[in-house]
Amino acid sequence: MKRAIALAALAATLSGCASLAVRPCDTVADRDSKYVARFFLGILTLGISEAGIQNEQWLEAREGWRFCGPPVAWQGPPPPGVRQGYPPPGAWQGPPPSSAWQGPPSPTAAVPRTPGLLVNTTRWTVNVYLDTDPSSAGVPPLLSLRPGESRQVALIAGPHRIVAQAAPETAGAAPPAGRYERQIQIEPRDRDFRLQLSEGEFK
Repeated sequence: MKRAIALAALAATLSGCASLAVRPCDTVADRDSKYVARFFLGILTLGISEAGIQNEQWLEAREGWRFCGPPVAWQGPPPPGVRQGYPPPGAWQGPPPSSAWQGPPSPTAAVPRTPGLLVNTTRWTVNVYLDTDPSSAGVPPLLSLRPGESRQVALIAGPHRIVAQAAPETAGAAPPAGRYERQIQIEPRDRDFRLQLSEGEFK
């Protein structure tokens, strides 16, 4: 009887693990609170809860982070004559097609994405750009990574250009004059990927 009660309590605990999945749209405070909660929950469940949370994150990334709204910061201004608003779902994972602001959602919205991890191992805060030229006027970064910070992203299959530059307000070590730039290829069969930003690669 006690064993059945314990199993039922464990099942109830694991059913709430999805709310602790770290998503790209989470704020820094949200991510920190989730990591703290996951730490204590992992102790109570002997690590079983963490496996469930990691699986939920992987599933959400494959589905395009269904609980996140479509970010718009890095896409730049809309085409002339088009009223500014939110882009179609899925458009944030690559350069939007020319008709993205004028018609139905992009066909890439239903295409599965491969989850991955961007890791900043430098001493600087870096701005990361995806499939865009940071030297173009009015193009904000996809995301910013503090020293030692990592963030999850999900990319559709195909070639992608990753560019990173040290933020001007970086404190401590002097930021480099150059930038990190790399072309990667995501294959449909890939389950995940990891990209590490190292100081020696800023040229």
